[in-house]
Amino acid sequence: MTGESILVVCAANVCRSPLAELALRRGLGADSTISVSSAGVRATEGDAVCTLVSSLHDDEEWHDQAQSHRARPVTRDLIEQSSLILTASRDIRGELVRLAPRSRDWMFTLKEAAHLGAGFSSAGPDRVADYVAYLDRARSRSMPLAGSDGVEHRIRRLFGNRGTVDPASIADRHGSRGHRETLTEVQSSIATILAQLGGHRRHAS
Repeated sequence: MTGESILVVCAANVCRSPLAELALRRGLGADSTISVSSAGVRATEGDAVCTLVSSLHDDEEWHDQAQSHRARPVTRDLIEQSSLILTASRDIRGELVRLAPRSRDWMFTLKEAAHLGAGFSSAGPDRVADYVAYLDRARSRSMPLAGSDGVEHRIRRLFGNRGTVDPASIADRHGSRGHRETLTEVQSSIATILAQLGGHRRHAS
């Protein structure tokens, strides 16, 4: 199969999902047949990416792609035409399920995919389809996802109970320190997903 596609969705499509989109595209490589895009459930058409995402890497390719990003609202067509949908949080995934219920089997949060995809390997032409099938099967046999990368503990130290979040979700935190923690969580999940998909992991984290 050619033309497999990954759609990443967050709220405004200016921070979490564009970062995941750019990092996935970068890690998969320019010669990849997998296309990657992003959208938001409450996006304002045309908004630019946040400045911190744009400045995460110094190379011209990253800067140009980040600067050319423009937010767009997610639609049912976008969802149904995608091979895999990755969401920033569980509540956003729930909104997408209500919008396009037939596509629910290939919707996962970023953290869920990173967790459920442990051990995946595929060299076939339908890599994303194989990955989705693996993730879906793992839903029933995997141990519950729990915070294990230290980020959740740092959040609690910084924000107390306000920073306690669903371990399957990446919260849209505000303020300089909170925002950086959010981006760190996105990059960590994407680095794991890229390793599972056999990407290059070129500065993905």
